Amino acid sequence: MKILSIPLVASLLLLGAGPALAQAPTAAASDSHNSHHPAPSATQAELSEGEITRWDPRTLRLTLKHGEIKNLEMPPMTMVFRVADASVVGDMKPGDKVRFRAEQVNGAYHVKQIEKAP
Repeated sequence: MKILSIPLVASLLLLGAGPALAQAPTAAASDSHNSHHPAPSATQAELSEGEITRWDPRTLRLTLKHGEIKNLEMPPMTMVFRVADASVVGDMKPGDKVRFRAEQVNGAYHVKQIEKAP
């Protein structure tokens, strides 16, 4: 009786685990699709679009006419942002179309990253 029950138990375990093993994707299979469709970087996905309307390097204030800023849940408008230092803006000037990342810090809005729009 013991000889018959061991193979029977082993068979039942294999039958019960079979569907679970069949449904579990392998690491190679789950990565194969993403390997030729890289996800956009977090930085690229979070940039908002706008246009520089004024830049005052003396006060480090940048005025942007911008579209929706999703990470701040802000609708399109024209407003003044602060920057940490003039190198953030670089050689950009009023009239330049830009993509930027803004964040709220201690109640003020700061441009953390900005680049010319393609």
